[in-house]
Amino acid sequence: MQMNQEKISLISTLVNFLLALAKLIIGLLINSVALIADAIHSGMDVFSSLVTFLGIKAAKKPVDRKHPYGYYRAESLAGLMVAVLLGLSGAWIIYEGSNRFLEMEPVIFSLWAIGLMAATIIINEVMARLKFHYGRKHESLSLVADAEHSRADVISSIGVLVSLVAVRYFIYADALIALLIGLYILKETFSIGKEITDSLLDVANPELEKKIRSMVTAQRIELADLKTRKIGGANFAELKIKLDPRIKLDKASYLAKSLKNQLLDNFPQLKYVVISVESHEIKEGTIMGQFGQRTGFRKGFEIIGPKKIGQRIIIPLENNEISQHFGAAEYLVIDQDKDGSILRKEKVKNPYFNKETGHGFKFVKSILADKVMAREIGLNAQRNFEAYGIKMEIISPGKKLKDVLQGQSLV
Repeated sequence: MQMNQEKISLISTLVNFLLALAKLIIGLLINSVALIADAIHSGMDVFSSLVTFLGIKAAKKPVDRKHPYGYYRAESLAGLMVAVLLGLSGAWIIYEGSNRFLEMEPVIFSLWAIGLMAATIIINEVMARLKFHYGRKHESLSLVADAEHSRADVISSIGVLVSLVAVRYFIYADALIALLIGLYILKETFSIGKEITDSLLDVANPELEKKIRSMVTAQRIELADLKTRKIGGANFAELKIKLDPRIKLDKASYLAKSLKNQLLDNFPQLKYVVISVESHEIKEGTIMGQFGQRTGFRKGFEIIGPKKIGQRIIIPLENNEISQHFGAAEYLVIDQDKDGSILRKEKVKNPYFNKETGHGFKFVKSILADKVMAREIGLNAQRNFEAYGIKMEIISPGKKLKDVLQGQSLV
C-alpha cells in the first residue's frame, strides 16, 4: 500500500484511540495516576492526529481566486493546534502528579499493565518514526508535530512502565514519573511550537536561499535580490536578476523561464517562484498546484494611451516644442499607415514621469511605440530600444516640431 501523510495520520488516529482506551481501563483498575495521565495523553493524540489529517487535507486544496497563494498555512494552523493540545496535556499531567504527592493512594501492581505499556512503547515508536519519515519527506509541519507527540508518548510510556515496577519499592514513584512526563511534554511543546510559529510568521529559509544562489551563480546570472519564506510545508521564492540590456526581450524572457523551471525541478519544496528581470522590466512566475501542475504568469508593461493604429512614433515635448530630454512629462504620439499618412496625432501625458529619472523608456513600452524621435537618447535607453526592436532617430538642434512633421513620412 502506497503511504502518504493522510494515510499515516488516519492510521495514527485509530492506533491512538485503541491505546488510549486500553490505558484508561487498566489505569482505573489499578489506580495509577501515571497510567491514567498517559491514557489522557493518548486520548489527546486521537484528536491531534485527526486535526493533522484535516490540516494536511486542507493544505492540498488547489489555489483559487480568494486564495492565490494556496492553503498551505492551514497545515501550520493544524500543527499549532496539535502543539497547544500537547501543552495542555503536559500541564494536566503535572497537576495530577502534584495532587498524587499530596493525597497518596496505593497503586496495584499488575502484569497486564506492564505488558500493555511495553506494547505501547513499541507501537508508538513505530508510529513516531513513520510520521517523522513522511513528515520530513513531504515537509509537513503538522505531521512532524504529531510525530513529536508520538515520541512524547514513547517517553511517557517508558516512564509509566518504570513507575509500575518501581511502585512496589518506592511509594512516590507513580507521582514522580507523572511529573517528569508532564515536564518533558511541555519542553517538546515549546520546541515544536517555535517551528510552527516561525512558519506562520513567514520566516526565510536560509538553507534554500544558499542553494538558489549557487544555482543562479552557476548560470552566470547576476542576482540582485532574493527573498524566501515558508508557509506551512511550502517554500516561496522571489528573485530579481539582471541581464545584459543588449539581450533581446524574447531571449531575456527565455532565460528567466528556464531558470524558473530549473528551480522548480531541483527544489520540490518550492511551490511559488517569481523571477523579475530588472534590466528588461519583465516578470516570470509559477505557482505549483495540488497535483504538480504549474500555473504560470508573466508580467511586462501595462498598456496606456489611445488604441494603436498603424505604426506609432513618439516625440518628447516641453512647452509644445521638442524637449531637450528624452524622459519628458508629455509626448506627441503619432500613428501612421504604411504609406506614411498620419492617422492620428495626439499629446499624451507620461504617468511615470518624475524629475529625477523621467521614466521615458517605460512610457515608450507602455504606449507601444515603434519609433522614438528625440534630441538625445542615453546609452542605456538605446540598448533597451535595441533589445525591444524599437527604432530611434536623433533630431538635430536646428529642427523645430513643425519641421519634423511637415510633408514627410516619420517611419
